[in-house]
Amino acid sequence: MVPGQEPPAPSHDSSSDSGEPMDPKSGKRVQTRDVREEFARISARSGRDPEAERAFVENKKEMIRTHPTLSEAEKRAALAELEEKLKGGEVGTQRAPG
Repeated sequence: MVPGQEPPAPSHDSSSDSGEPMDPKSGKRVQTRDVREEFARISARSGRDPEAERAFVENKKEMIRTHPTLSEAEKRAALAELEEKLKGGEVGTQRAPG
C-alpha cells in the first residue's frame, strides 16, 4: 500500500452530506473502493521519466513564484519547503491517484 492518509471508511449514513460521492443524475451513492495498491502496481510498471519529473517540479516552483495572493515571505517559505522535500526524497516517491 502507498503510504499516506487512509481513505475515509464507507458510511451507512443515507444523508446527502455523508461525504460519499453521489451520482448527479440518479442521486444515488456511487460505490467506491481503495485502489491505491492497484495504481502503485501500474505506476511501477510504467517506469519513471526524469525529464518529466524535472519539468513537473520546475512548474510547481514557477506556480509558487507567480502566485497572486502569496506574500514574498510565503513564497520563500513554500519554495524552501519544496526544496527540503526534494532533498529528503519525499517528492516523486508517490504518484497521485487518477
